[in-house]
Amino acid sequence: MAKCNIAIYSTLEVNQKKRELASKWEYFVRQNRKPREIRSVIYDSWKRCQQYGVDPYQKQSIVVLPDDRLAELIHKSRLYRVSQPIIKDLEKQIRDTKHLITLCDKTGCILYLQGEHRILNMAEKMNFVKGANWSERAAGSNAIGTCIATGQPVQVFAYEHYCEGAHPWVCSAAPIKDPLTGELLGVFDLTGPCDLAQPHSLFLAQNISTLIQQSFATISYKIRQYLLDQYSESVRRWRSDSIIALDSMFNVVAAGPNCLSLLRLENWEQFWRRPELNPLKTEILSGNGEESEVYLDSLQLNVYILNIIYDGERIGYLLRLEKYQKRRFSKSNSPNWRGLIGQSYSFQYVIQQAQIASPTDVPILITGESGTGKERFARAIHHTSLRRDAPFIALNCGAIPKELMASELFGYEPGVFTGGDPKGKKGKFEEANGGTLLLDEIGEMPLDLQVHLLRVLQEKEVVRLGSSRPIPIDVRIIAATNQNLIELIQRGQFRMDLYFRLNVVEIKLPPLRERKEDIVPLCLHFVEKCSKKLGKPVPTIDERVFSYLRDYHWPGNIRELENAMEYAVLFCSDNHITVSSLPESLRIRLLENELSERKNFEKLTTLEQNEKNKIIQLLIETNNNLSEVARRCGIARTTLYRKLKKYNLR
Repeated sequence: MAKCNIAIYSTLEVNQKKRELASKWEYFVRQNRKPREIRSVIYDSWKRCQQYGVDPYQKQSIVVLPDDRLAELIHKSRLYRVSQPIIKDLEKQIRDTKHLITLCDKTGCILYLQGEHRILNMAEKMNFVKGANWSERAAGSNAIGTCIATGQPVQVFAYEHYCEGAHPWVCSAAPIKDPLTGELLGVFDLTGPCDLAQPHSLFLAQNISTLIQQSFATISYKIRQYLLDQYSESVRRWRSDSIIALDSMFNVVAAGPNCLSLLRLENWEQFWRRPELNPLKTEILSGNGEESEVYLDSLQLNVYILNIIYDGERIGYLLRLEKYQKRRFSKSNSPNWRGLIGQSYSFQYVIQQAQIASPTDVPILITGESGTGKERFARAIHHTSLRRDAPFIALNCGAIPKELMASELFGYEPGVFTGGDPKGKKGKFEEANGGTLLLDEIGEMPLDLQVHLLRVLQEKEVVRLGSSRPIPIDVRIIAATNQNLIELIQRGQFRMDLYFRLNVVEIKLPPLRERKEDIVPLCLHFVEKCSKKLGKPVPTIDERVFSYLRDYHWPGNIRELENAMEYAVLFCSDNHITVSSLPESLRIRLLENELSERKNFEKLTTLEQNEKNKIIQLLIETNNNLSEVARRCGIARTTLYRKLKKYNLR
């Protein structure tokens, strides 16, 4: 153990040490200069706290989880379960020592806290309670937060704590790491009144963390085996020898024989040192829990990224490498579009539109009902554009309060907002510079802010709040909405000039009810995906389920279908999905639709019934090509739309 990690070497020096540290803390806080003979681990921590904007006169930690969130966190924590027998045994040994036993997760949230009732009450005054966050950002320099920041065991004594509220305490903490990956799992800590400080506390904390790590090894090996099994299964499924398995810390666990040559590496130690692979790491880190892909231009490689989920947590990644071949633009051959499932004419048509528009720099407006996949389309467009190596930033205009939207979009200078970042903040335009900015739910943007947005798009420069200095920007805009913007313009809620600025190319995503032939492929895709996410084998599906799903009108579109399949995978019996496995609310709506359609059909005349049957047959034959259906019926498309609505066919 490094000498600088221990604060107290003898109980005889406690009072003298407190007086010395008190003056050093005052000197640093008031003069903002380094005191003489201060431990480097403490001084570095104080500097970090300054950068975070932590108040040195803060009396307590400022972040505490609600009870329900804490209970959920504890329930899911493998670390909590593994450590309990060890901690319970320690409780008996250190009873009456006036020290608190603490277990935190890797973010600094206290999961377990036990000790004498009187000491617990004293600690509560500084929010040292279960659910509180004791990272440096939330509570300043302290053993838990500084241990997380450095990855090393550390003891913090009295005025070495950055925040005044923790000065009466001494704490000794040691990191708990995964024995296989080295990933930080959490922190074990002993905290007590500073008058009782002694060096043995840190040694004890380190011994306990080692015991917990050894107990965790069984789980680590089980997780590693699951990761290797997923790798082997993927090699068989994809019939590829260009697959890499990474653990949660991005270490290579297994790799096919072609991978090194495709990546132009001599050995795996060079893997993350190569700047050409930075886009891959960025894509993995920014992933939203789903499959994704990235194109490495300098290596002429497409890399498909699949998250590996075990017991509800991400434990690693599978990377499939594919040498990029220049081919004709088509759905089947363009790898960046493979995540968009569907072969219906209407869906393939919008994909073709997006593929034509993506290599250009024109603004795109994506319209469609909620849940049709507008953001996924926007990401696919970005990843096949010339800006694919630059950031993709998404902003949901409907999820941000009006008063904060301007600062989110344009950023602000230091001191503009009370409680804001003291260094100021970049807006989304600056963050997306060189790349793509998705303005989702653009119809929700306040009218007064639309004027400023229009000016930014025209001038290609942004001015932060509180500043007069324009900042040049180079951003491609993709806007998305589930509203009718023309109607909003007519009601005076959306600017016409902004509409035409955004709507150079409009891509209208069809609702799922107009893509009936895509429902089964989507269903199979989501069942496989959810099974992996939940760590369950892929279930079989009763044919009646497909029939039910095709008959449903899907008001929530693809998102509703994915949710229904996740529910079915979770609650199906004998690994077989039947109609009874579907959510009850979905089954009720299906029954209501069936009764309504039967009632409507009974009201039709014989001629109308024959016409409806003919249209259904033509829709099947033409893959929902409405222009072709109208031609064969000898009617205009507008007439066909009225008949589709009349017969509940769309």
